[in-house]
Amino acid sequence: MAAQVIIPKAFLLFLLIAAFAVVSAQDSESMAPAPAPGMEAGAGFSLPVSGAMVGFSLVVSLLGFLKH
Repeated sequence: MAAQVIIPKAFLLFLLIAAFAVVSAQDSESMAPAPAPGMEAGAGFSLPVSGAMVGFSLVVSLLGFLKH
């Protein structure tokens, strides 16, 4: 008896979720997307560490790789 009641409730819940998804999709289409922010000048290759530190790390890794 309980299964006979749960199935219609689950179906109604599914229909409500589907209806809400359709309404939400229609609302989001009418809104224009926000414009992309402008790029910062000179920030293309900014590193939080110095180039010497990166180069040193690469050399040590290469030496360790060749020695192994």
